[in-house]
Amino acid sequence: MSRRRYRCSSRSSFASVVSDSAHLAAKLGPRGALVVGAIGFVLFYVLLPLWLSDLSRANTAQLTGPAAAGFAQAVDQVIHHRLLAPCRCVGLAIPLACAAIAAWKVLDQPTLNADDVDRMSSIARLVSRLLGGD
Repeated sequence: MSRRRYRCSSRSSFASVVSDSAHLAAKLGPRGALVVGAIGFVLFYVLLPLWLSDLSRANTAQLTGPAAAGFAQAVDQVIHHRLLAPCRCVGLAIPLACAAIAAWKVLDQPTLNADDVDRMSSIARLVSRLLGGD
């Protein structure tokens, strides 16, 4: 049987970020996997949503006119629904997947195949959606 090689996908979604982080963590040791998870959490759960909300707030503050308040509220809701909630979901999924990979490496196998990593990242995305509530 031939071994399936992992290639960085060209999908431009948040799911590919979790998958790519999990594959990177699978190439590293248990400590490296935990570091990748911590960096992913800080980046996607804290820094990116903070930056996006500040950017949105700055741009909606420049709106003028009678419909500015309603339009600003609509833009904030769209930003929250389309960007902030998925960012936080990814911010939870990355450390979950990386922690599962680190635990797997410590307890069972030092190397993981691509199917195991894909399965772990899918489960991590599902759990993060359940935890995120969005």
